[in-house]
Amino acid sequence: MPKGCYVYAIARAGHPFPEDVEAVDGSAHVDVVVDHDLAAFYSPVELDDFSQDAVDARAKDLDWLGAIGYRHQSVTSALQRSGTILPLRAFTLFGSDVAVRAMLRERRPSLLASLARLDGKQEWTLRMEFEPKRWSEALAGRADSLRALAAGIADAPPGRAYLLGKKLEEERKRASREAEEQVVAEIEAAVRSALACEARTESRTDRGGAFPQINLLIERDEEARLEDLRAALETRYAGEGVAVVLTGPWPPYSFVEGEMGDG
Repeated sequence: MPKGCYVYAIARAGHPFPEDVEAVDGSAHVDVVVDHDLAAFYSPVELDDFSQDAVDARAKDLDWLGAIGYRHQSVTSALQRSGTILPLRAFTLFGSDVAVRAMLRERRPSLLASLARLDGKQEWTLRMEFEPKRWSEALAGRADSLRALAAGIADAPPGRAYLLGKKLEEERKRASREAEEQVVAEIEAAVRSALACEARTESRTDRGGAFPQINLLIERDEEARLEDLRAALETRYAGEGVAVVLTGPWPPYSFVEGEMGDG
């Protein structure tokens, strides 16, 4: 089968190799292609094993996909610990090291500019988790329409109360979506004001129904300020059943866009 290059990340030439990591194919083979002042870290793999067709065929094989994701993340995280990188999405493939070198040469100005923009920064994630019971109870404080419907049900005869109850449930779903978006927007505004950082928000729709989150690109020396802000935000929203969870640091996937195409 033809061999190709599974590329993890791009860095400046001379960037240290990751230590004690497992490559995506289960080996310990992580190599580098260097072109002038840029380097691309990769593993040689069988192209047929990592192509889009292979991924589609194993879309339900969560053990395999999970192992690839874990190994990919381990390599990029190890690279990040040694300095600035442009992490690439899983399954970024090139047909050969010649193709990788050509990409580095062709995109050199934009790649160097991106590395400069990311110098000294890390990605962190603020995730907003909504506890169903307390959040549902808090909605009445954010939506006048819910209070009005609830009051109408209390005074209505059985038939009308039943219909109003159905309407209340639909209104509660709509109000919950809008109120959740409002909370996320408030938290994003607070973060931008306190840290003056880049931020990218992902809604429930963006995340396939998972809790919304805000991805942040902050200076490494602002981690303590971010944690203090998270604690203050959690105190502010705890009464509404909203937990503010901080995770990271991550390789800055959310802030590296359009760097790579098909190899």
